[in-house]
Amino acid sequence: MNYITSCPKCGTQFLLKTEHLKAHRGKVQCGHCEHVFNAKNRVTEISDDITSAAEYQASIEHAEQMADAQEAEVIDVDQELQAIDQAVTQETNYIGEFSPANTASASSNSAIDTPIVIEDLTTDPKFSKKKLKLNLWYSLISLLLLIFALLQTAYFMRTKLAAEYPQFKPLLAQACTYLNCEIALPKEVDLLLIDDSDMQENENYAGVINFTSSLINNANYAQAYPNIELTLTDADDQPVLRRLIKPVEYLGPEAKLDAGLGAHEEARIKLAIHASDLPVAGYRVLVVY
Repeated sequence: MNYITSCPKCGTQFLLKTEHLKAHRGKVQCGHCEHVFNAKNRVTEISDDITSAAEYQASIEHAEQMADAQEAEVIDVDQELQAIDQAVTQETNYIGEFSPANTASASSNSAIDTPIVIEDLTTDPKFSKKKLKLNLWYSLISLLLLIFALLQTAYFMRTKLAAEYPQFKPLLAQACTYLNCEIALPKEVDLLLIDDSDMQENENYAGVINFTSSLINNANYAQAYPNIELTLTDADDQPVLRRLIKPVEYLGPEAKLDAGLGAHEEARIKLAIHASDLPVAGYRVLVVY
């Protein structure tokens, strides 16, 4: 049978067994403050599954949190302790009543009067060490997961990071050499603008239409040159010709496409479109990647 008692002086809880109560008629000594008291007057019977005062306290807190907890039932063990006292009295002669005042003399007269020193299980070093080690593992795993999430974010956003924070671009480029990836130029269509567009018939060649426009990069960083989707329409605004024009076509083979269109820079577009005998009356132009 297991019992829980607490020191009346410091309140420290201890785990007791029946043999502890039998040894000196219930007298024990607190392992925390060394106060001697009679544990028979302040015991609570607990389940044999509970092996420490810490587990007992945890079971109480858990029961309270579940809202259907009940206070630990205090078992009246007077009859059982009286039977234990009778058995102890029959087995040995009790020399004298033990008290803190005559501890030294009682200890010298008989070993049976020496109070039992019960270990303070609430400060069990093994339990504390195990809990500390578990907390360290949780902290380490959380840190590793955070680092992994940051690296994953940097991998998928490397283009934007390199554009907005150019000081990190060499580091990202070095990382890509190991990850077999590349840092491409940004492709933010919303930050590109087609302006000052015009379309005129070529005076020297029949069926040829000259298209001119300006491509403006409103971003604070260089962007990849986009494709130009040009749609020629008739008088009813119905498409009669649609072409997807790549950067090398509207910039020429000598343009440095790898450098991209610089921040707040403007590129001039000049195209000659062969419309033949198509009834062209208007146009639409889009920027796409």
